[in-house]
Formats: sequence, C-alpha cells, structure tokens
Amino acid sequence: MPRWVRITLGSVLGLALVLAGLWRWLDASEPVPEQTSYRIDLEALHALAASLPGPKPRAIRSVLVAEASLPRGVIFAGEPFTPQPNVHQVFQLVWDDRFALIDTSFPPSLFERVGAFGGGSGRYFGEAWEQVSRALAAADFIVVTHEHFDHLAGAAALPIERAGQLRLNAQQLANARALDDSEFPAALRGALSALPEAEAQALAPGVVLLAAPGHTPGSQLVYVERADGRRALFIGDVAWNAEQIRQLRYRPRLVTYVLGENRAQVLDQFRALHTLGKSHPEIAQVVSHDPEQRAALLADGLLVDGLEPAP
Repeated sequence: MPRWVRITLGSVLGLALVLAGLWRWLDASEPVPEQTSYRIDLEALHALAASLPGPKPRAIRSVLVAEASLPRGVIFAGEPFTPQPNVHQVFQLVWDDRFALIDTSFPPSLFERVGAFGGGSGRYFGEAWEQVSRALAAADFIVVTHEHFDHLAGAAALPIERAGQLRLNAQQLANARALDDSEFPAALRGALSALPEAEAQALAPGVVLLAAPGHTPGSQLVYVERADGRRALFIGDVAWNAEQIRQLRYRPRLVTYVLGENRAQVLDQFRALHTLGKSHPEIAQVVSHDPEQRAALLADGLLVDGLEPAP
C-alpha cells in the first residue's frame, strides 16, 4: 500500500475517532453536582405568600393548547432519539373575583415551529386557544416562567391598554431576541415595564416569583399556595419531563449549546429541586411539557382541566 494511502486512511480514521468522541461528549449523560448554590427557602416563600392581604387562590386550572413530540434523546441525555410526547399548556390561578395566568402558550400560526421538532406531527387545539385568548383579555395579571416563544407568544396580541397586566421581569423584557421570536409588536414592547428586581417577590396572596436564571436569563419559578393549603411550584422548562428531576437526568450538552442555556445554573437547580422533592413530596413540581404528569395532576385534583371564564 503506498505511503500516501496509509497516511490518508490514518487521517480519516483519526478524524472519525475524534468526531465520535466529540459526539459522545455532546450526547452523554453527566452527574448532577452533589452540592448546589441554588436555594429554595420554603419558609421565606411561605412568608411572602402570606405577606399580601386577601384570600389565596381557590383553584389551579390548566388548558391543553397543543400536543407535539421531541426526540427522547433531546430530553434525556444518552437515550435514543425516539419520539417522546410533549404538551403545551397554560395555567390559571383562580380567586372568587379574579384570575391570573402562568404562561400564555402560542397562537396557531406558530404551531409549525413546535411540530417541526417532532417531524411535523402533533395536534393544535383551537378551542383551547380560544379559552386562552379570552383569558388573556380578562386576567388580573399574567406571568411567564421564561421568555421562549412557546410560553410567551400568546401575550403578543395583548392590546396596549392591557400591557400592565403582563408582568415580565427585567431579564425577560430585555431579551429582544425572545420578544422577536414571540412576534411582540414594537408598540406593546414600549408599553411594558419590568417588575422590580428581586430574588423572590410576592405578586398576589399565595403567589410568589423566585428567580431561576439558566434555561433563559429571565427564567423563574412560580410558587403557589392554594386556599386549602396545597402547594405547587411551577418550574417552567428547567426540566421538560418530571422524570428528569426525579432521576437527575439532564438534557445533553448539544441541546444546551443550541438553546444557549447556562448549564451550570440549571444543573444547580436540578439538584435543589431533586432535594426538595425528596424532603417535601407534598409540593407538586409542575413541569410545563410532561403529558403523564399533567394527567396525574388532573386525576389528583391539584389541576382542573380547562380555564374558567371571567367572573
């Protein structure tokens, strides 16, 4: 065999080994740190939840806007890329005289972005979107767990006079790319003002925001205490499936790079949420996109299906 052929074959083999090693590193699961700097202080959250006068929410409701899928290997590092069902929902906190929304989903015109991840499969529920549209027009306030379009874009159609009901934190409001992706018009952006900057703050009786940057700069957890004493922590997209937190199985590094996440921050949050789940299993950690968890929370009564109309 000529020398140049041996050199060429050796170079190709070496490159293949390097690429294989790189793919393994990008796709492989990694241990979640044993220690975390991210704090979920339940006593402080409870105190803030009780700091504003008035009754706490009597109900938490959810409406299913869309079903799609993601490759399982995108959700759980190191697993095959078989389809994993995913849901997109909007949550409603209900008082006797008003209600609030957590996340806003997206209008039907943007569903193709979501369906593309599952090879174009999935379903969009127009009647559910009508419920969301009516609720957006009447909500006392609206918050989002983070500023990705599948959680924020529903609010882009808010009229200017309703801008004050959308309570974005400073990092969410400053994320121009996310607002572009959600097709926020310039006039609405100009009418929005940011919430005060705080690690944790009460928005209403029983409702507290807790900063959790990492998945996006403006990611936050929403802590809710219901009037009957039941508690929930809405974690947005810190995880896409509840099993990720229980099993400490994070997304692959490749997905982190595509999303632009701060991986170290989210891994810290994984450990904190995992520890919280073990010590306080009575607090439901509500994941936005997990269909099995949604069904279980509906059966358990923590969530009620469908949104209530304005009182």
